[in-house]
Amino acid sequence: MAKAGLDIGELLLKIATGETGEISKVDYVAQKPKFSSFGANDEQPLKRCSPESQGVSSAFFTSLLRELAENKECKMHKFMALRNGNVICECGFEPYSVDYWHVSYSMCKSIVAMAIGILVNEGKLTVVDKIDDIFSEQIGLLKFHRKTITVKNLLDMTSGSEFNEAGAISGNDWVSSFLEAGTKFEPGSQFEYNSMNTYMLSAIVTQITGKSLFEFCKERIFEPMGIKRVFWESCPKNITKGGWGLFIRTEDMAKLGQLYLNKGMWNGVRIVPEKWVEESTTPQILTGREDSTHYGYQLWINGDRQGSYAFNGMLGQNVFIYPDIDMVVVTNAGNSDIFQTSIMAVKIREAVKNLGIKDNKPLPENFSEFSKLKALCKSISGETVSYPAIVSGGWKNRSVKVTSGSASRKAITYKSRRGDFKKSLNYFNMRNESLLAAKWLRKIDGKIYDIENNNIGVFPIMMQVVHNNFTDGIKKIGFRIDDNGFFFIDIYEGDALYALKCGFGGKRFITNINMHGEMYQVSLESSCKTDEYNRFVLRNEIIFLEEACSRTINIYFEDDASDREDRKGTFIYPSVPTGIEVRFFETPGGEMMIDAMKSVSSDGLGGLQGIIFGKIIKGGVKGLFEDAIKNMLEPKVRGVLSQW
Repeated sequence: MAKAGLDIGELLLKIATGETGEISKVDYVAQKPKFSSFGANDEQPLKRCSPESQGVSSAFFTSLLRELAENKECKMHKFMALRNGNVICECGFEPYSVDYWHVSYSMCKSIVAMAIGILVNEGKLTVVDKIDDIFSEQIGLLKFHRKTITVKNLLDMTSGSEFNEAGAISGNDWVSSFLEAGTKFEPGSQFEYNSMNTYMLSAIVTQITGKSLFEFCKERIFEPMGIKRVFWESCPKNITKGGWGLFIRTEDMAKLGQLYLNKGMWNGVRIVPEKWVEESTTPQILTGREDSTHYGYQLWINGDRQGSYAFNGMLGQNVFIYPDIDMVVVTNAGNSDIFQTSIMAVKIREAVKNLGIKDNKPLPENFSEFSKLKALCKSISGETVSYPAIVSGGWKNRSVKVTSGSASRKAITYKSRRGDFKKSLNYFNMRNESLLAAKWLRKIDGKIYDIENNNIGVFPIMMQVVHNNFTDGIKKIGFRIDDNGFFFIDIYEGDALYALKCGFGGKRFITNINMHGEMYQVSLESSCKTDEYNRFVLRNEIIFLEEACSRTINIYFEDDASDREDRKGTFIYPSVPTGIEVRFFETPGGEMMIDAMKSVSSDGLGGLQGIIFGKIIKGGVKGLFEDAIKNMLEPKVRGVLSQW
């Protein structure tokens, strides 16, 4: 653990000091494919029903979704609810689509436990097997004088291993590092959440079957359930990461929750042994947490309702399962949730906890309430709101009219005089924004600015670390209007060129980004403002549609005009600035990174290194450390007008 702690500190130092490229000690290989928008014929889509047909009021979901949409801290991406195996509510929060896959983080740990249960049922493994025996060839003489860790200790997070998540950036051989690591306490005696426990379960599947966990799950779980569009990252040794790295659709997450509600059965086929489902969802160890007091096998026992539990991933990736009312609730989000303590999780859990359902009888159909729910879902997803946009040739032809299409979440309104006023005000502001932008964007058409400190990337730092895919640094930023009148921001990052198509007036455009061989879809919404110094500001929100992260790039155009004798250029007098200031922000931001660093214990770092690390995190230079993290996540760089 000492080495892993130093390695994560070294990596953060490299990022903070501007190093780019392959700065990790883990070899990078492109893995993630581009998502396919075309579903296979045998995907087995779930049946859609009205909430009332399954005994739930549409008004319940209307109220809950409105709360989630209006609270900015929830940062909702997707929502789906099942009852009796039927989808009774689903909603994508613009620009996210429920049909598009999404990173799951630790939610996929629960799938790893399913695979282990299958092997246990087949007699190929037991929960009391010792990992030293399973990997005896790799252990060698190291097995003497070691504390014994069993499969059960991995399943219920009681291994006590010192090799934790930080080890994922410390080298290529994670299995050997885990086996060589010491333990903090007697295995089985207490709970400590550690994703490397799950990774070792994945390695056990490979050791026993000769297949990667992903291959095994595709054959035994995903294919029989019609889960086709799914991908799971692997480590440099081609062992599926297990505890993270899974990209999966919301509906397929819901299927996995329903599988456990069905005691491991799917359409009459036994997928997971019933005995294993019961054992997995039985409290195994106290967690010491108030939100989820017990842990089962790679899942959390909630206690919200009788027998309830959850598959949980950070930042809001959840499958909440309620056996007493046969309900599954699935979320994808991008909030600050580490376990299940965010405002989003609390709102959902409290709502379902207080949901009164006495039996399985349907309610009378309520066309009015069901229509309100469908209208709200369409509004939240951006399918029905009108907005002003530049038409008829884009910025080269400045006619403005109201048209329909994708709108920003900020434009969500409901029937009220205040709502009508806000809607009119939005229209007014957007028209003014369009006229302002039309003047400026034509001025900077074709201009390119050299970035002075090129250590920042389009990828948020969290995505770089999690996927081991680090930026080569933005070297130039250019602006252009194409032949169809659309405005682009060209970002020159390393040897790559990312041509981001800007959407104005609430409209978004989707761009594919090839980050070192891995394809990501991003949605870009832009707006034009002026700051307190009357500088023209181009604000760009870049949302990674399959991730929990987003990146905001604000570009400030300096008032030192290169094409005017008086050198002045304000929003009244558009000009070609000699320089720009670019400010980067990412979500989740600095607070979460600081909290993560605080969780890295200095106890395992020996000698002077441990003392220094302890002083940084807990001592007198804490403020400087937090400022450094903030500057790393919210950098400011300057660009100079290129002469070429």
